[in-house]
Amino acid sequence: MCGPRAVLNISLLVLVTLKALIVLPVESCPTSEWASLMSFKAALNEPNFGIFHSWRGTNCCYGWYGVSCDPTTHRVAEITLRGLTVGDNHRRYKHTKTTTNGYMTGHISPSICNLTQLSSITVSDWKGISGNIPGCITTLNFLQIIDLSGNLISGKIPYDIGRLTQLTVLNLADNHISGRIPTTLVNLFNLMQLDLRNNAIGGPIPGNIGRLKKLNRALLSHNRINGRIPRSISNIYGLADLDLSLNRLSGPIPFSLGQMSVLDSLNLKYNELTGRIPSTLLASRMSHLDLSRNALRGPIPDVFSETSYFINLDLSRNNLNGLIPKSMALALYIGHVDFSHNHLIGKIPIASSISHLQPASFAYNRHLCGKPLKPCTHGHIHKHE
Repeated sequence: MCGPRAVLNISLLVLVTLKALIVLPVESCPTSEWASLMSFKAALNEPNFGIFHSWRGTNCCYGWYGVSCDPTTHRVAEITLRGLTVGDNHRRYKHTKTTTNGYMTGHISPSICNLTQLSSITVSDWKGISGNIPGCITTLNFLQIIDLSGNLISGKIPYDIGRLTQLTVLNLADNHISGRIPTTLVNLFNLMQLDLRNNAIGGPIPGNIGRLKKLNRALLSHNRINGRIPRSISNIYGLADLDLSLNRLSGPIPFSLGQMSVLDSLNLKYNELTGRIPSTLLASRMSHLDLSRNALRGPIPDVFSETSYFINLDLSRNNLNGLIPKSMALALYIGHVDFSHNHLIGKIPIASSISHLQPASFAYNRHLCGKPLKPCTHGHIHKHE
């Protein structure tokens, strides 16, 4: 017979077991979120690596590839599906000899909008995902990261994208997105990275984009953006990388861009910019400056100094004239330079900082001479000095 103590121990064991059974369902994701993920999965087709093979059972918080839950609430917090890295992670599901990166077709289901605690969605570099960005995505108030880059997504950026005030990363690069940049985008006060490269976005850059005070990268190249470069961009103190190349921007380059103390890379090539090169750009601390293939005119500002450090300086294919600045001899470092296809004249300065440059850096300037081009004649030098 069992004594009183044994009975007590058995009773405690039963209570602990019952408690564990009661807590277990709470640790699973809610049924509604499981159903939303099932709808999300049903809208996609990934034939090569079987990444959705792990999406089994009812507990989407445990063992589901690319799905992360909040450890306290057990609500779905992140979806991370990257096509560029899937091969290394999923060769155990399906071995392939020819596929290096992932490939997925289908569309982003609006069912993700039922994941109300979602803070990050990354469905990138699958090459075949099409359709529109679900408009309801702007109701997910906790979103901090949206990365849908490297797909075939079309349509417009949701107009009320500015409702996502917690957003820090918006990456829609390498898609077929059209329409304009929504004016509400300037309400994303926490945005740090904006990448809209390689789409079909038109219209102007919002004039008050300078309200994005935390932005450090703005990559808008290879679109159909027109109008002028907003001066308010220079109000973004921490902006380090600005790429507006391969667009239809016109008008002058704002003088204030060269006064941005953190800006390290400015790419404005392949636009329709006019006017003169602001002296502030060449006197700045930038290391990458590309103004090529525009309609800029006038002389190259003679403002280089001992602090000038250009890894890449490209002013080619404009209408620049005058002499090559003698102050280039003062520069701390000048790496790649391209002044070709302009109307520059006179003798190329002799300086150690530019002695490594090849003839291609100065080609197609009819009245330019000196090493590494043809030698200058006495009459030629006298004519242009």
